[in-house]
Amino acid sequence: MTRPEIELSWKRSKLSGVEPEFSGFADLPVVEFDPAGRLVEAAAPVLDRMAGALAGTAFSLLLADRDCRLVYRWFDDPRFESALETLGIRDGASMAEEKIGTNALGTAIETRQGIVVHGAEHYIEPFKAFTCYGHPIRHPVTRRLEGVLDITGSSPAMNPLLAPFLMRAAEDIEQRLLDQAKASERALLAAFQSVSRQRRAVAAVGDDIILSNKSALDLLSPADYAVLRMLTDDLDRGARSTDLTLDSGVVVRAHLARIAGAGGGTLFHFAPIESRSARPVRLTPRRDIETTMRTGPVLIAGARGTGRSTEARRLAREDMVEFRDCADIAVEGEQPWVKRLRERLGQPIGTLCVENIDLLPEPPVGILTDAISAGHGPRLILTSSPLSELAGAHAALAAVCLHRVEMPLLRNRGPELAAMAERIVRELDPTARIRLLPSVIEVLAAQPWPGNLHELKAVLAHVVQRRHEGDVTVGDLPAPYRVASRVRRLSGRERAELDAIIEALRRHNGNKLKAARDLGISRTTLYARLKALRITDGGLSIS
Repeated sequence: MTRPEIELSWKRSKLSGVEPEFSGFADLPVVEFDPAGRLVEAAAPVLDRMAGALAGTAFSLLLADRDCRLVYRWFDDPRFESALETLGIRDGASMAEEKIGTNALGTAIETRQGIVVHGAEHYIEPFKAFTCYGHPIRHPVTRRLEGVLDITGSSPAMNPLLAPFLMRAAEDIEQRLLDQAKASERALLAAFQSVSRQRRAVAAVGDDIILSNKSALDLLSPADYAVLRMLTDDLDRGARSTDLTLDSGVVVRAHLARIAGAGGGTLFHFAPIESRSARPVRLTPRRDIETTMRTGPVLIAGARGTGRSTEARRLAREDMVEFRDCADIAVEGEQPWVKRLRERLGQPIGTLCVENIDLLPEPPVGILTDAISAGHGPRLILTSSPLSELAGAHAALAAVCLHRVEMPLLRNRGPELAAMAERIVRELDPTARIRLLPSVIEVLAAQPWPGNLHELKAVLAHVVQRRHEGDVTVGDLPAPYRVASRVRRLSGRERAELDAIIEALRRHNGNKLKAARDLGISRTTLYARLKALRITDGGLSIS
């Protein structure tokens, strides 16, 4: 008779679309991880002792992180290692139930309990030759799941001593995690207590702890704490201040300062400024842009999907804005499209937004330039690709727009992402009563987002289709978006450097010598930075 916990695991595996005859190990994604991370560091001496005790038994040791990615493997029998390698069981591979079905690592993560999975109890055929023992590892203070430890062997026979042996080892790792945390958490607590009685809002953010005084509790929502973690990751060292729009719409000036001895812990002070919604970075001040809307054109530049059309509607304010997309020339034909444009330019009412001027053939570009010079006709808003990508007549047209808005890439708008995601969810389904947990906001903010807002909308549409109410967890996201990429782990300076290098390579069609000259560095230095930032010829390499 099948045990209840195994039966439930099989149901979860089937619902995730895993096939019992699964053979797609070669296609399993391998995700980059830090080999010197906190979990591996805490587990290292315990794993060494376990390896010594298991020598000669033909068993193997596996350690996975909280996302069920393998971060450590040890094999007593090289043939067993070779067999698992053939199955794709390698460092960075996911052992989650939703990927490969019932197994001691993935099922222990799901149930948050120790488990033994005997040969035939595995969901997929290739694992039925193994017996596995898995036990979760929790942080003793936060009780947050940190990972899972596994002993696997090829013998179908159950060894009653392995489960308690594994449990004791997991407890030893948990104790070492506690020892690691004590010193940094004491420093974090001391820094917070020294300022927490102030009237202004104060919060301290550490790896596993967030401390807030009463003023901060009244001011901050769960989504805001996710933003604080992003700002902490971006703080190279020392202190800085930044203006931040909170989930409530209140705008505050946040002062961040690293706490000495707190392992990256950061202290926040908040001073309210005013209530407004988040806005993109502008090359011209907002007041000047909205004043000049009555007298001159505005250019909104940025990559596709960064919200250029939305910003055009916002700038038009009370006007009904009419859109003419240069991309439609390919369907309508140049002459009919240009004729309609001329007719509209001759009507001095309302606001006209001409989108994607970089796609406009050069001859008609002069029509817009002449209209701007004449100063007649409707209010004009133009949108284009980033300014650095414009050339020739298109660059000249952009130059006569003295007021410009540069729309940042979505991956550089982490602090705004919670508000943007909430707005998109309301647009997708006004009746949805869901809440994006801070952990979801953190994971979303860590994505590279090559498709910008269009891609984010597609991801949230996936979520809304599957959940109509309650808390949205990381497991509700599409599978490729459940793991944070390396982009967000870069500091703010490194991300700026990354963008500059990618842009230089794009300008010179991948020619590294010319890109290095453009950047004012040697080719040797460029190669070193390419390797450090994991940039390939296709851009950013994301495992």
